[in-house]
Amino acid sequence: MSNPGGPLAGIRVLDAAGMIAAPSACAMMADLGADVIKLEPPQGDLLRGLVTVPDGPDPWWELDNRGKRGIVVDLSTEQGKRVAHKIAASCDVFVTNLTMERQSRFHVTPSDLRSEHPELIHLTLTGYGNTGPDKDRLGFDYTAFFSRGGVLNTMGEPGHTPPAGRPGQGDHTTSLAILSSILLALRERDLTGEGQDISVALMHTAIWTMSSDLSTGLVTGEVPGPIMRIETPSPLVGRFRCADDRWIMFAMPADRYWHAFCGALDRREWLNDPRFADPDQRADHGPELMVLCDEIFASAESGVWADRLDEAGMVWGLIQNLEEVLADPQSEAFNAFEEVPNATHPFRTVSPPFELGGSEKSVRGPAPWQGQHTAEVLLEVGFTEDEVTQFYEQDAVG
Repeated sequence: MSNPGGPLAGIRVLDAAGMIAAPSACAMMADLGADVIKLEPPQGDLLRGLVTVPDGPDPWWELDNRGKRGIVVDLSTEQGKRVAHKIAASCDVFVTNLTMERQSRFHVTPSDLRSEHPELIHLTLTGYGNTGPDKDRLGFDYTAFFSRGGVLNTMGEPGHTPPAGRPGQGDHTTSLAILSSILLALRERDLTGEGQDISVALMHTAIWTMSSDLSTGLVTGEVPGPIMRIETPSPLVGRFRCADDRWIMFAMPADRYWHAFCGALDRREWLNDPRFADPDQRADHGPELMVLCDEIFASAESGVWADRLDEAGMVWGLIQNLEEVLADPQSEAFNAFEEVPNATHPFRTVSPPFELGGSEKSVRGPAPWQGQHTAEVLLEVGFTEDEVTQFYEQDAVG
């Protein structure tokens, strides 16, 4: 039997982070049953309204803040600091991407919040970590993840303009590191009774995504760099344009696919060609072989190649556009997109990239409007109605 309400039911999270990466992790915790309280400053989160849909939902805001309760607290005021402390004292997890300087100014550092609440798990997201020469440098995923983490440099071709990262891609990758570390800290707290301080950095997550290449560099002193497509050492890991201008990509690092590949391309004579007799020979003649394959794949449309490649047992994929991803029956099969319940405008959003067969996991509801639950949360944590009214009058909350 699954735990009623989800595996994180009974866990309370104070999300005092902006934009995408950390709030996205908190949204997944809400999907898993946690009570997530979204703390915004009076001016609102930068993500609000960044992408607008006429007469529709705010898709980016909804994606990363669904299922949360929303409060507004001005941490620059003494009363606002008092409110934040009392709410944090009722929570299991505090999540922020405020710099350490701002955490100190607002009195929400780990030592501030955990001195009287040692069970609290305090997580800080940074661009570049909490130590080192760039610990105070501001960063988004475009700069800290894609650029500084070495991701973009290896994705293009030499001499060409580096490709652009996609919005939130590094952030949403980092959100999985945030979620994982929080779950581990909760488990550690089960064992010890103590919370802990967690630090997650966009750049470090990028390094982890590049770790196959970087691990080679650590051992040999040499790291792979960008190469021209035509210099791919084997067509078994190449990509090719078909007659209908669609691209297909192969991922068959094992030599055992070579025989079937030649059969699928109707080039069985290559099996006896000394230039292509083994992987080393094919690598030596890589550009020549890639040109030959280019000519062959350009002779038929991708649908024709799909049938041939599947019949031959090839490991390949059509390079799809995002419209095709939305309509892909496989996306539907693993519930990649989920209806948001109780939304003013019915719409779907993207679900977390995992399934828990024995747990409740679902989008719990839409994202809050700004300050929607301020009074409700303040009363829950023990403030009186008169105190709440006074906080509003003093603009400490909103």
